[in-house]
Amino acid sequence: MSAVCAALAGDPLLQRHYADFCSKTEAALDPVLVALVRRAVAAVHGLGDAPDEAGLDAGTRAALAYARRIPFEHTAISDAEAAALVAHLGEARFVAFSVLAALADAECRAALVGLPALAAG
Repeated sequence: MSAVCAALAGDPLLQRHYADFCSKTEAALDPVLVALVRRAVAAVHGLGDAPDEAGLDAGTRAALAYARRIPFEHTAISDAEAAALVAHLGEARFVAFSVLAALADAECRAALVGLPALAAG
């Protein structure tokens, strides 16, 4: 169970809604990309190794570079970088990708501060 989901244990309805939202976000994307993005963002936070990018296409490598910037450099992402990713993923998948990267960042931050224990009181 994710750190945020665990922290929501006191509100089972909200916990289910959060889990459903995460699940629907991931379902909109290729499962391989989901795993790569989660791993890339976790590596930025020092929570694991960066994914091996050997053999990945240029679009996927660009997506991972973009995802790695979400935690600490999101305001520096240019319109051109976003447009290139929209061209690669399509508008709807770009939105899902952006949500996935933001959720991965939030999950890492929640784990780093021990959010489930903090929420439990």
